[in-house]
Amino acid sequence: MAQQYGGVKKKPVGKMMVYGVLSAALYTVLLTNQAAVTALFTRGAWYALLPIATAFAFSFVHGGFTGYFWSVLGVEATKKAVRTRPEEKRTFDRERPQPQPRLRARV
Repeated sequence: MAQQYGGVKKKPVGKMMVYGVLSAALYTVLLTNQAAVTALFTRGAWYALLPIATAFAFSFVHGGFTGYFWSVLGVEATKKAVRTRPEEKRTFDRERPQPQPRLRARV
């Protein structure tokens, strides 16, 4: 059983393309229907949640596209170093100094 060290990772080009098309479609729909979007979002009451939901949708789709875009280019986050030795357990309790009362005389 041979292990592949430093194997080549498959780049998520397909996912990047899907999220890119979705992102472009969202922006196109938003910008071509500005009057309808403004009329719907300014109605008040429960319609006030629509801008928030729209912002989350744009953030999710555009963020997914951006993440896959950087992965395709080969830019990855650095991995944190794994702790090699276990933490030593203390068998004794440390004494914590008690705060000393202070006498403040006013003259």
